[in-house]
Amino acid sequence: MKFTLAQEHIDHFIKNGTVEFDNLFSEKECSLLLSSAEDIMQKRLNPTPRNPIEEFSNENLYLHGKNLWKDGLEIKKLCTKKQVGQIAHLLFRKKPIKLAYDQYLKTGNLQDCPFKENNTLQEISSIRPLLGALIIALKPIEGAIEDTAIPKKMGNAVFISGAKILPLSTLFNEKNISLFIIALTAGKALYCLEPKDLHTHDFKKEGLVFGDAAGEDFCPTIYHM
Repeated sequence: MKFTLAQEHIDHFIKNGTVEFDNLFSEKECSLLLSSAEDIMQKRLNPTPRNPIEEFSNENLYLHGKNLWKDGLEIKKLCTKKQVGQIAHLLFRKKPIKLAYDQYLKTGNLQDCPFKENNTLQEISSIRPLLGALIIALKPIEGAIEDTAIPKKMGNAVFISGAKILPLSTLFNEKNISLFIIALTAGKALYCLEPKDLHTHDFKKEGLVFGDAAGEDFCPTIYHM
């Protein structure tokens, strides 16, 4: 069934660069996504009782939290959910809509920020074009974050333009946040050097070089109708 959006949602997005949808993901979906993300992070980081994952630096958590969809079938299903692609198509006016990457944004207790300044998604992405992203709250945010780019209620999700600045310093200053970012691209996705992207050399390990097209193995299509 084709998904439709109210014109007010589209107008709000065009004007502000963000639009929030209440309960876009069910509690069951959020719990499954959170559990799957945590399981993958445990395997990637191998914490111990003396060195629990909550005491890892935020930079370390961020570096190990990208493209969880490659290690988890349930995460891939949610990242490539057709409804996500349909809404993205209506907001960004592009097709086909593709997954650029996912990023589990988890913070621990150390409150360090991996980034020197607040950036846009475009500025911290090595995939071009970077349309924007969907940011999902996997659990409630109790802190003092007041930014239209960040959903605070579990299951709520914000579509954000790639040109909108993210409050990175504020986010990483909060403890025990669990957000899931589904970054989106369209058409022919290219892998490019981006010094501000902490993951900029990741695809090299999988055989790509800067300037290569990132095919379906790297950026799968979500919506193409």
